[in-house]
Amino acid sequence: MSHLSKLKIVAQQQKRLQSKTEHRRAKLLEKLDDQLAMVQALIAGELFTRHRRVWQTNDEGERVLVERVKRTRAWYWMSGAGGCYFSVWYGSKVLELKPGMTAIAVNKREDLPDAIRSIMEAVKFGELDIQIEDVAEKGTAELRLKGPLKEMKRAG
Repeated sequence: MSHLSKLKIVAQQQKRLQSKTEHRRAKLLEKLDDQLAMVQALIAGELFTRHRRVWQTNDEGERVLVERVKRTRAWYWMSGAGGCYFSVWYGSKVLELKPGMTAIAVNKREDLPDAIRSIMEAVKFGELDIQIEDVAEKGTAELRLKGPLKEMKRAG
């Protein structure tokens, strides 16, 4: 008698916990949360640092878990006239919030947290799904083109 014959085997596939769209929204919301914390620290006059945990081999040859500062780039900038601007990034691309428009203008940096919260709400309700999808699909298409197939075409 085999071991598998003791088990009840069915034709069932594991369902995804999140769709691609939900996963992409969550990814962008996490980054927006970092930007919100960074802006709040800027307004409060504090230093913003985010840490990540990585495995590293120490001098004795043991692998240990250490915390390192994670570099977080600001999505906001100040103009010379005193205004502030904020762009939304997905990966290495800026999202177009409206056709041809990629930044949000606010009068002063104290207004940035409210603008970021509004963007977060828009992401939660799917208002930027099309823009996120365009950037995400374009990025994966470019990655596919850079793979071994493209190298074979160059050589041939």
